Amino acid sequence: MPSRSSVRAVAASLAASALAVSLPAAAAHATGPTPSAGSARAVTAEVDLDVSLLDKAVHIPVEATLNKVQTPAQRDASMLTAAVDGVDRGRPVTLVKADVGRSVTRVDEHGTFASVTLADADLHAPGLPATTLLGLQALSAEATCPVDGQPSAKVTSPLKLTVLGRPVTVGLNSPSRVTVPAVGTVEVEFSKKTVTSATAAASALEVSVDVNPLNLNVARVTGRVTVASVSCEKPGPSPVVQTSKAAQKPTAADLQGPAEQAGALAATGSSGTGFMAGGAVTLLVTGGAVVWASRRRRGRARHR
Repeated sequence: MPSRSSVRAVAASLAASALAVSLPAAAAHATGPTPSAGSARAVTAEVDLDVSLLDKAVHIPVEATLNKVQTPAQRDASMLTAAVDGVDRGRPVTLVKADVGRSVTRVDEHGTFASVTLADADLHAPGLPATTLLGLQALSAEATCPVDGQPSAKVTSPLKLTVLGRPVTVGLNSPSRVTVPAVGTVEVEFSKKTVTSATAAASALEVSVDVNPLNLNVARVTGRVTVASVSCEKPGPSPVVQTSKAAQKPTAADLQGPAEQAGALAATGSSGTGFMAGGAVTLLVTGGAVVWASRRRRGRARHR
């Protein structure tokens, strides 16, 4: 038959178990931010045109890029051709021809960088093989995103620029528009730049094309050509990642009696919901043990 001391031991053990159950199993914490390397992008020329043909009611998209690179890389090329179905009996169409076409991107401990250099370049449209859509002598664009400092973008204006064979002076505040009768219209916008606290981007020339060559089975060519496009993003902290850790061992405050914990909760203004749930389980188990011990004592007294 269990003694009074063993009953107390069982009750204390069950109370401690109930208190442990009422404690949280795990707690979330945030790890420190880890730095990201940043990024950079550079493209010598991007062509996005829609070609309409004379003998068919169809539109053929022409999308191509010259020297597209992303961090870290470098590429040199001077020719961009594309095969356009139905144009000049399927022969490749020369869209861009240049003496120098260079795209460079870099990432290091100082930050990120992108640049494009283009020299003695001619841009052509399908259906206009003998007419230079855009001609330029020298052009460059740069985007710099330092680790410590403000990002920046810089564009140098072309030394010489022609549109549909005509010399043009690019405007700094508004696009330059050239219209040639029986050929079409070309609009050129110089030096588009966007700079934020963490990024920089620039394009040296944005060319809007709307021409009707009526040559080589081409009825109309519309779209855009972007020359010397660069962008960068500076290195910086990445988003905080949430992880979890094991629950801590109960402290002295956790092991206080009901009266002491109630007083502590009242003093701090904390919610007592978790404590009340754990305390209720503890009191229930302890009370059951006491009642069981009392009944055992009465039974022994009657038999004596």
